[in-house]
Amino acid sequence: MTVLLVDDQISILSGLISGLDWDTLGVTAIRTATSAAQAKVILKKEPVDILLCDIEMPGENGLSLLRWARNNGMDFVCVFLTSHADFLYAKEAIQLNCFDYILQPARYDEIQATVVRAIARVKDTSADKELRHYGLIAKSQEGALFQNLFSDWSAGKSLSISAVQKVLRKLGQNVDLDTQCFIIWGHLLRWRTEPWPTQEWVYAVNNVIAEVYETAQCGILPFSIDRTSLGWFVYAPLGEFPHLREALAPLNQAYLAISQHLPCDMAFYVSPVVPLKEINDQSALLLDARENNVLRESGIFRPTHRSDHLHVEKLLDTVQLRRWETLLAEGLGSVVQEEAMRYLDSLVETGEMDQRVLRNFWIQFQQVAFNAARTLKLDSQELLEAIERGDKATSLQETQTALKELTECFPKNEQFAGNEKKLVEQVRKYVEENLDQTLSVNDVAAALFMNGDYISRVFKSEVGTPLKEYIIQRKMESARLLLTTTELPVSVIASKLGYDNFSYFSQVYRRCMGITPSEERKRK
Repeated sequence: MTVLLVDDQISILSGLISGLDWDTLGVTAIRTATSAAQAKVILKKEPVDILLCDIEMPGENGLSLLRWARNNGMDFVCVFLTSHADFLYAKEAIQLNCFDYILQPARYDEIQATVVRAIARVKDTSADKELRHYGLIAKSQEGALFQNLFSDWSAGKSLSISAVQKVLRKLGQNVDLDTQCFIIWGHLLRWRTEPWPTQEWVYAVNNVIAEVYETAQCGILPFSIDRTSLGWFVYAPLGEFPHLREALAPLNQAYLAISQHLPCDMAFYVSPVVPLKEINDQSALLLDARENNVLRESGIFRPTHRSDHLHVEKLLDTVQLRRWETLLAEGLGSVVQEEAMRYLDSLVETGEMDQRVLRNFWIQFQQVAFNAARTLKLDSQELLEAIERGDKATSLQETQTALKELTECFPKNEQFAGNEKKLVEQVRKYVEENLDQTLSVNDVAAALFMNGDYISRVFKSEVGTPLKEYIIQRKMESARLLLTTTELPVSVIASKLGYDNFSYFSQVYRRCMGITPSEERKRK
């Protein structure tokens, strides 16, 4: 196993040589170069298995070196080291089939872990590489057949299981009817900048998805659905996934990478893990999930049956989820943590908590974290580790621990004190402008994209009066003004303040003011 280290700083090269345990890694030869020109000389003389290369170098940079190597048919595994999280770098690295992209400064154990994965890639047999290439490009007859099979299936037609088995046998994989598998659908929702050419974004997304699942020792084959949608058939080469939850975990990593490096929003719909013989039932499920995403939300959706309860809950909770997302991005993770913990406690108190509910909560919450991380361009290994711990959690306590770790991955904003007063001002303004409406605490919260419980707590803390009582008090004060300064009938005044039931309005007025509306008018 030969590794070529390229960096214009001698100290970096020395650190890599001494900081990594190359003997344990099984590396037999290490070559070094301090420029792209020196690296080219070495690459022309002998083949290397892994290139560990700096991007920013005087003269020719690392990307240019890799481009030259690829143009000359060199198929080594490349890992880039860079101190700049530049989007254009990442984009070109993806196009050049770079294996990984490490931001400096990085710990030696992190670099070594990446080299371990790179070595695993190198050790793949040439046949395996050919099959993976075959699966990604789908250019042979079997690949075309597989594409046609799943294109029809994704449109609702029945899938020939025997034909799928035949294609996989052509690819060297013998799968039976009980082999575990699942489907991922990826749907491009919108571009945040100038759209990429179709071939370019499809290649990039396919590469990322295939990379994470191949690393997890899963079989994966892509297919196209339409001009904005892709699909992947993921299966267990040995018949069963060692851990079902871990079979879905790589998509979390892929989603974060795609969110960070591609200027687009995507939704991924994932079917349950089922035996191959039951895969036909999943097409309608995924179609239903996609159609129900009427808000075109980005994220990972994991429905379990038609009109899935989780999916409905996610849509119903959109205001709360978006608010948590905003708070995390603004550095108020402690507020999110407190509210989320209180929400979980409330489920326990009402007897609603079970494994399914807890799992649904975590899927929604990790999506909030993904979106906030994308907003901040936060690419944190600690964040991914916290999400994986939450994925593996089997108890409320384990989920709460993962939640705490996840919220603490985000930068903190210490200037929070003035935000609560500003919120109260917004509430008062909204109430004053909508006294003629049937107004509840949840109406106010929804208008301000806030959570009702939170907004009530903040309002009472700052004003001393519950928000519900404040709304009623302001309505009754406005009613008294109209009763004493106009000749409008009491029923009309009630209607103007959002009360359709005259009798109920009179009861509320008497409770607040001590007299009935008719008595108030007589005192005028």
